[in-house]
Amino acid sequence: FPVTIHSMLNPLDALRSGTYSLIDVRTDEEYQQDHIAGSLHMAHAQILDFADQISQLPEPRILYCRSGARSAMALQMLQQSGISGLFNAGGINDMRELLHDAGITGF
Repeated sequence: FPVTIHSMLNPLDALRSGTYSLIDVRTDEEYQQDHIAGSLHMAHAQILDFADQISQLPEPRILYCRSGARSAMALQMLQQSGISGLFNAGGINDMRELLHDAGITGF
């Protein structure tokens, strides 16, 4: 199960409400092969280049990668730069499960 780092946000409630941002932090190649429709692609290696843009996105800002490791690193870097409202969903399959559990289809 995905690990959250100090998150008061319930991602299922956020997904059901329709107010959230999905951020895919995998590589360009991985994103081109497969991604969740509606997700924003911001590779974890350049995540701080997107900090200003991310800070303007609706909360919660839900990050995912392939396994959860890179999204955890990206989340930590963003938190250290002062961005809140972040949630690590883990891997892309974990993210798809969350969407499914929230009753969201078509991803």
